[in-house]
Amino acid sequence: MNLATLKKAMQTLKGGNISALETIYEETRRGVFTFVLPIVNNYQEAEDIMQSTYVRLYENIGQYDENKNPLNWILTIAKNLALTDLAKTKREMACDFNDEIHTNDIVTNMPEIDTPIINLANQVLEEEEFHIVMLYVIGEYKHREIAEILSLPLGTVTWKYNNALKKLKVEVKKKGLEK
Repeated sequence: MNLATLKKAMQTLKGGNISALETIYEETRRGVFTFVLPIVNNYQEAEDIMQSTYVRLYENIGQYDENKNPLNWILTIAKNLALTDLAKTKREMACDFNDEIHTNDIVTNMPEIDTPIINLANQVLEEEEFHIVMLYVIGEYKHREIAEILSLPLGTVTWKYNNALKKLKVEVKKKGLEK
């Protein structure tokens, strides 16, 4: 991700040129998806929320403060959409239309992503550590870019990443997941 390119594209979009949305999407899509996936624990939902994020971004581009980090603003939109979706999903009822509807059939647990290591990381790591690891490993961002995204010092990101890996190694050994 190139922060200067992203800032320029955001200014261009704010100026009314919709073609800048393509640049914004290409610069941020990996980070947005990686950020949302652990929140909703569903690949398809994460993709839908990612797409909704860009629609919401376009609709609210007038509220964007050019002095702020544009990726933080985009990730805030994505996080809010993901949390809204999660709350809505928790209120949904699982039912078979051939049977009677029972109010105790409310879905309370989201299905886990079918990746034991990611599930373990989600359980063991603090939220910020988890996001750092996911952005680095899955999103393929550099520590410097993650520091910009999360508005943290580079040293803090590196330290939290290394501590997260240590925690994961201990848990992987405990659970017998190592190969």
